[in-house]
Amino acid sequence: MRRSAPALPETLAPSSGASVMLEVGPDRGALVLYAPSSLTGAEVEIRHPPVPWDGTHTAIRARHLAGRVLHAGVFGSLPAGTYEVRLTDEGRAGPPLTVTVAAARVTEVAIAPGPDTV
Repeated sequence: MRRSAPALPETLAPSSGASVMLEVGPDRGALVLYAPSSLTGAEVEIRHPPVPWDGTHTAIRARHLAGRVLHAGVFGSLPAGTYEVRLTDEGRAGPPLTVTVAAARVTEVAIAPGPDTV
Protein backbone atom coordinates (compact mmCIF):
# COMPACT_ATOMS: atom_id res chain seq x y z
CA MET A 1 0.00 0.00 0.00
CA ARG A 2 1.38 3.40 -0.99
CA ARG A 3 1.36 6.14 1.64
CA SER A 4 -0.08 9.39 0.45
CA ALA A 5 1.94 12.49 1.17
CA PRO A 6 0.35 15.75 2.27
CA ALA A 7 -0.30 18.19 -0.55
CA LEU A 8 2.62 20.53 -1.19
CA PRO A 9 2.43 24.06 -2.51
CA GLU A 10 2.73 24.25 -6.31
CA THR A 11 6.25 25.70 -6.01
CA LEU A 12 8.31 25.33 -2.87
CA ALA A 13 10.13 28.37 -1.58
CA PRO A 14 13.93 28.34 -1.86
CA SER A 15 15.94 27.06 1.08
CA SER A 16 18.33 29.50 2.67
CA GLY A 17 21.77 28.68 4.01
CA ALA A 18 21.87 26.18 6.89
CA SER A 19 18.18 25.32 6.61
CA VAL A 20 18.70 21.58 5.99
CA MET A 21 19.65 19.24 8.81
CA LEU A 22 21.80 16.19 8.08
CA GLU A 23 22.36 13.30 10.47
CA VAL A 24 25.37 11.20 9.57
CA GLY A 25 27.31 8.79 11.72
CA PRO A 26 28.82 5.31 11.99
CA ASP A 27 25.83 3.64 10.31
CA ARG A 28 24.12 6.57 8.55
CA GLY A 29 24.82 8.90 5.67
CA ALA A 30 22.97 11.63 3.77
CA LEU A 31 22.12 11.94 0.07
CA VAL A 32 22.02 15.17 -1.95
CA LEU A 33 20.54 14.87 -5.43
CA TYR A 34 21.47 17.77 -7.73
CA ALA A 35 19.16 18.55 -10.62
CA PRO A 36 18.67 21.20 -13.30
CA SER A 37 16.37 24.11 -12.43
CA SER A 38 13.75 22.67 -14.80
CA LEU A 39 13.10 19.96 -12.19
CA THR A 40 12.31 22.41 -9.37
CA GLY A 41 9.25 21.06 -7.55
CA ALA A 42 9.65 17.52 -8.91
CA GLU A 43 9.41 14.70 -6.40
CA VAL A 44 12.16 12.10 -6.10
CA GLU A 45 11.24 8.78 -4.50
CA ILE A 46 13.77 6.49 -2.81
CA ARG A 47 13.87 2.83 -1.86
CA HIS A 48 16.34 0.30 -0.51
CA PRO A 49 15.94 -2.71 -2.87
CA PRO A 50 14.38 -5.21 -2.65
CA VAL A 51 11.95 -3.18 -0.52
CA PRO A 52 9.03 -2.02 -2.71
CA TRP A 53 8.54 1.66 -3.53
CA ASP A 54 6.58 3.08 -0.57
CA GLY A 55 6.30 6.79 -1.31
CA THR A 56 9.31 7.98 0.71
CA HIS A 57 10.35 11.08 -1.18
CA THR A 58 11.84 14.56 -1.23
CA ALA A 59 11.29 17.52 -3.54
CA ILE A 60 13.82 19.29 -5.74
CA ARG A 61 14.12 22.83 -4.42
CA ALA A 62 16.17 25.92 -5.13
CA ARG A 63 18.89 26.16 -2.49
CA HIS A 64 20.73 29.44 -2.00
CA LEU A 65 24.35 28.80 -1.02
CA ALA A 66 27.39 31.06 -1.03
CA GLY A 67 26.02 33.55 -3.54
CA ARG A 68 24.65 30.99 -6.01
CA VAL A 69 21.57 28.87 -6.46
CA LEU A 70 21.66 25.08 -6.67
CA HIS A 71 18.64 22.85 -7.27
CA ALA A 72 18.62 19.71 -5.16
CA GLY A 73 16.65 17.21 -3.16
CA VAL A 74 18.03 16.08 0.19
CA PHE A 75 17.57 12.87 2.15
CA GLY A 76 19.13 14.02 5.42
CA SER A 77 19.71 10.67 7.12
CA LEU A 78 19.70 7.18 5.61
CA PRO A 79 21.13 3.88 6.77
CA ALA A 80 24.31 3.22 4.79
CA GLY A 81 23.64 1.05 1.75
CA THR A 82 22.54 0.90 -1.87
CA TYR A 83 19.36 2.70 -2.93
CA GLU A 84 17.33 3.42 -6.02
CA VAL A 85 15.91 6.89 -6.68
CA ARG A 86 13.42 7.93 -9.33
CA LEU A 87 11.46 10.96 -10.42
CA THR A 88 7.78 10.35 -9.78
CA ASP A 89 6.17 13.24 -11.65
CA GLU A 90 4.24 12.26 -14.77
CA GLY A 91 6.10 13.17 -17.92
CA ARG A 92 9.43 13.36 -16.08
CA ALA A 93 9.68 9.84 -14.65
CA GLY A 94 12.39 7.58 -15.95
CA PRO A 95 14.28 4.49 -14.94
CA PRO A 96 15.61 4.40 -11.37
CA LEU A 97 19.16 5.52 -10.64
CA THR A 98 21.22 3.35 -8.27
CA VAL A 99 23.22 5.23 -5.62
CA THR A 100 25.34 4.06 -2.72
CA VAL A 101 25.10 6.02 0.52
CA ALA A 102 28.24 5.69 2.63
CA ALA A 103 28.21 5.85 6.42
CA ALA A 104 29.44 9.10 8.00
CA ARG A 105 29.40 10.90 4.62
CA VAL A 106 27.23 13.04 2.40
CA THR A 107 26.82 11.37 -1.00
CA GLU A 108 26.26 13.87 -3.83
CA VAL A 109 24.78 12.78 -7.17
CA ALA A 110 23.43 14.58 -10.25
CA ILE A 111 20.11 12.87 -11.08
CA ALA A 112 19.44 14.62 -14.36
CA PRO A 113 22.47 16.42 -15.75
CA GLY A 114 21.78 19.77 -17.33
CA PRO A 115 23.52 23.09 -17.98
CA ASP A 116 22.90 24.30 -14.41
CA THR A 117 23.56 21.05 -12.51
CA VAL A 118 26.64 20.68 -10.31
